[in-house]
Parts: sequence; C-alpha cells; structure tokens
Amino acid sequence: MRFGDVVVKRNVPCTMRDGVNLYADIYLPEESGDYPVLLLRQPYGRKIASTVSHAHPVWYASRGYMVIVQDVRGRGDSEGEFVPFVHEAEDGCDAVEWAAKLPYANGKVGMYGFSYQGITQWAAASLRPPALKTIVPSMTAGDVHRWAYPHGSFSSGMLIWAFQLARDSARRAGDLEAEQACSRIMASPDAMLRHLPVNDRHPILERYCPAYFDWVNRPEYDAYWLSLNWLPAFLRSPIPAFHIGGWYDFLLEGTVQSYQALQETAPARTPDLFHRLEIGPWVHIPWGRKAGGVDHGPEADGDMHAKQARWFDYWLKGERDNGLYEEPAVRYFDLQARAWKTAEAYPEQAGGGRKWLLSGSAKPANGALGGGRLTETAPDGEAAPDVFVYDARLPMPLAGYVPADRSGIQDRTEILVYTGEPLAETVAVLGAPVVNACVQSMEGPTDLVAILSMLEPDGTARFLSVGRAEIGRNDGWCRARIVMRPIAATFQPGSAIRLELTGSAFPALIRHPNGIPLHDARRAEESDLTIAVVAVKSRAGMESWIELPVTED
Repeated sequence: MRFGDVVVKRNVPCTMRDGVNLYADIYLPEESGDYPVLLLRQPYGRKIASTVSHAHPVWYASRGYMVIVQDVRGRGDSEGEFVPFVHEAEDGCDAVEWAAKLPYANGKVGMYGFSYQGITQWAAASLRPPALKTIVPSMTAGDVHRWAYPHGSFSSGMLIWAFQLARDSARRAGDLEAEQACSRIMASPDAMLRHLPVNDRHPILERYCPAYFDWVNRPEYDAYWLSLNWLPAFLRSPIPAFHIGGWYDFLLEGTVQSYQALQETAPARTPDLFHRLEIGPWVHIPWGRKAGGVDHGPEADGDMHAKQARWFDYWLKGERDNGLYEEPAVRYFDLQARAWKTAEAYPEQAGGGRKWLLSGSAKPANGALGGGRLTETAPDGEAAPDVFVYDARLPMPLAGYVPADRSGIQDRTEILVYTGEPLAETVAVLGAPVVNACVQSMEGPTDLVAILSMLEPDGTARFLSVGRAEIGRNDGWCRARIVMRPIAATFQPGSAIRLELTGSAFPALIRHPNGIPLHDARRAEESDLTIAVVAVKSRAGMESWIELPVTED
C-alpha cells in the first residue's frame, strides 16, 4: 500500500533463531533502489513508532531510508512471551541481520528510538551484529539497573510502568477488566504509589507483568542485573552512538552513565568512530519547550529530528562532508541561559568544582525563614547543629524533576534550608553537584535527601537537582556523600544557591521507612513507618558543604 507518498508493507514476518516470528511494518521510498535501514523495535504497538518523541517513519522514508518498525517478542502481533528486557539482545541481533538482507536494503542498519526502544538498541548492539553500523539511544540506559534504582533506591516509576506493560498484556489476553483497571491506575497513580508494601503481590502484576517482582525484590546489583547491563559487551567493540537525554527525564542518569562509559574507554576519536551526547530541556514525554511551566524558548526542541537524520546520513549514507565530525562532542541546553551550549567532553567527575559551606546561625536552619546559610568562608563556629525530623508517614514532596517553584515547600520546618548570598557574578554549572555533610541520626537507618534550587530575585526557588544517601543509626557524627542528578544551569548575578536537607522527596524517590535498611523497604508495611531525627553540623574541622561543577563559560 501507499501512505504519505511512501510504500508501506505491513505485517512482515521475521523469524528468530528459536523459530518465533516477530512482525514489522516497513516504510520505503517510492523510487526503486537500495536504501540504508533504520530499525525501531518497541513493545507498545508498532503503529505508535515512537512518535511521542520521534518523527514518523514516513518522514525518514522520504529522506531515502527503509524504516522498519517491529513489535518485540510477545507484543503487538509478534509471537512468543514478552519478558521485559530479557530477549532483546538475541532478538535484536537477529532482526538487524534480517533487515540488512531484505530486498531494497543496502546492508547497512542503524537503530533509533527512546526509552524501551533505546534499551533494544543497547541489547542488540552488545552482540555486535555486523550490519549494525550505529545506534541513537534516547532517554534510556545501557544498564537497566539505572532504570530501577536511579538513586540507589527503587524507582516508584517502575511500578506505574509495570501497570502500563500489564495493560497491553491484558488486552492481548482479552482481559478487558484488567486492562481497564490498569488504565485507571495509570490515570490516578497516587494511591498506588503510597500503597505498602512496595512488593505487594498485586494480582494484575502477578498475571501480566511478573517481572516487576524481579525488579523490586533485587535491590542489590546481582547476576540478574549484570545480565541486563549491555555496556561492558558494547565497550569491547563499540560502534558510533548518539546519546539523547533530557534534564528533567527520570532516566537522565542512565543516559549520562552510558555516554561517560564510552567517553572514558573508547579509542581516540576518528572520522570512523566517535560518539555524541545532547541533553535538552525535556521530560520523558514530550520534548517540548514548557516543561514544568517554564518557557525555554523557541530553540528548545534542538531541531532533534534533523540532528538524528544528519547522524544517520553520516554513518549510513557516507556523507562524511556534512560537518558532523567537526562539531563538539557534547551539546546541552542551559536551563537559565535558554540557550544551547557545547563542550568537548562531559565532566568525568561529580562535584570537584566550587565549594559552598553550610553555616548555621543563632537561628535554626529549619525552613526558608530560618538561619541556614551557604558561604564560601568559614562557617559560624558558635552555631548549634541543625536538626530536622522526618516522619515517613508524611514524606516531604517532590513530584518529579521539572523546574518547579519550591519556595512554598521550603517554608516547611521539617526541612533544613541553606541559602547563599545573591551572587555578584555569573556562575555556570555543568555536571553532578555533590553534597558532603557531617550528620548524626537518632533513629536510623534513614535517608538524607538533598535538593538544590536556584533562588531568583523575585523569590522563586527553581528546582535544579536532587540526590540521597542512607545514613545509619550511630552515637557519633559521620559523613554522608550525596552525588546529585546532573544539571546545566547558569546562576545570573542577583540569583542565589539554595540547598534543602530533609529525609524524603516523595514520590520521585521511594520513601525510607526509617529504622530498617532501605534495601528492606520493599517489604515495609504502614506499621513500619516511623520517625527519624537527624542533626547536621558544619564548623571548623567538621564542615559540611555542597560542590558545584562550575564551568569556564
């Protein structure tokens, strides 16, 4: 059939090595010829074709590509049983080699797509099928453990995603009641996110997404997670990779981890092998300009459709004179400058930059009106330690990673708030901030959660980053080091740095129940939720601080 001025072949079978047939739609230019192949493998139904973030296959086909959108095993029309992640390496490898040999294919294959469709790229590439020349994984991770435990604690988002996967499995089984129940949970997830225990054997998940219990019940990095980490195999024989991330995406850390692994171990950059990283001002969906209600301007989309097409033109069509190789390796959107910037490399170390010390005063640091300060000089040696109380039944909120105004929340006195003086100069930051705090817990184990915001002259406290570390019960002071989410931001003169310290950031981070180790939190019941009291000290010889990875820009 013809659609959108291209040729479309539907329900084309591809036989895997174990005899299972997977089905795909193929989009071809109308003119006869041999074309490079773009392969997209996804579990959500191939008609979607990742169009929540990417151009439709018609657009790529109109630019001279054969585009193949395939249902992964056990999804859509494809045969077999869907087990998230598990079959994607071998199935992806087989699909690549099949695609390269199709009529009208020129033998060169690239893969693209975001989220799970990015996972399918890392998995296939780990087996190094000869026809696969490049991948463009977007908003994803080469190590699935970073999906499930992005801050060292289980991601509550995995629970809602499990119901999304279960919904499609229920439809495939003709179970309308379960499908509708999943849709209701996804539309209003708050009650499910608060439900305890986190590993409760929900009947819908037991039947339609039992893999969820593998994720939630394996907090330690064991052989299961190692089998779902495709970076080591990829690094042994890398191919060009174009990484795309979003500053507000819940998978940002996985995107950065994957790129840094290549940056640290890949051979010297040559025209025949190099990698790119681009990070825009986006949530997982959509890649727009107004995440968190902040207008990032008309350049916010980064022209990513054309960027990806140009990447494929270089590697699959041999257009080596299109200027791609000469460009810097890293391109990122500065959230306050409202502009794209470039760098020759992504910062290799977290923190390692400019340090601001926490300082108390005669007034407790509880709440934004308290006496907590950030200073580049010595802290007040006479100030008493600051103390917050964290009640796991009433966790402090953080809905997500968008640049929301936290000034109202910062009035809460369950939060320690440390604010710097208005800056006299521009301070540009790229990378992961680090908090190093001298702490003591009366009731532990518990979490120490750090939240960084930019205090603007009008009083808006714009969220920038978050991180956590578990601290145990102890009779003396100990050190807590928190590596926070990466950011790119420019503090303008008149703005100030603000740091919150508290016990939770729920539901973005799973709440610590207190009194038991976090790796046992999946089994915590409502009756296990208790209160923890945490003290923070910063004085000569026992300083607490935050380090920002300041750039020369």
